[in-house]
Amino acid sequence: MKQAIKIKLNIDINIKDLEFIGKGTQGTVYRIDSQKCIKVFKRKKDCNNEVKTLLMAQGDTHFPRLYEFGSNYIIREYINGIELNEYLLKENLTPQIFNKLIELYEAIVNVGYLRKDAAIFHILVIPSGEFKIIDTAKAMKKKSTIPSLLISGLEDIGYKEDFFNFLKSNRPDLYVHWINYSKKKYKKMC
Repeated sequence: MKQAIKIKLNIDINIKDLEFIGKGTQGTVYRIDSQKCIKVFKRKKDCNNEVKTLLMAQGDTHFPRLYEFGSNYIIREYINGIELNEYLLKENLTPQIFNKLIELYEAIVNVGYLRKDAAIFHILVIPSGEFKIIDTAKAMKKKSTIPSLLISGLEDIGYKEDFFNFLKSNRPDLYVHWINYSKKKYKKMC
């Protein structure tokens, strides 16, 4: 029998006083301060899924730290960064970025997620140049070993061929496995 983890909310939060960060299919995110944000979910099931996946990843710096949660919200680390798709519209794709994408994929594998993928706009580039993944709620919903959402996002901004050329030269093991990916559409909600 699994033991539930309960964390008591230690602060009073009035959503109306918080800075709106964004809205997606699962809920809305507000910034509490420079360290924390709150995500309020439309459905408890989505909240439970995200809590579960964030707890799995607490030992890895590629994922936000989870501070507190309730039945329809989480308070997690606020990630000050730019979405990878936006970043790549301003910066060239470099071997360092390719390596960071592979490192991110390996982090997803190492924490045990079934879905080894992330939408390109759920990958944030922080000021140090490191990558962090936000929105992990669907990481255990469906099994996939090829990061089709990530590759599709790179394709949408014109970098798929460069990415596969890098893989072919530097990570032929991944190249052989990923070359036959299926294009996925994953729309960002605003």
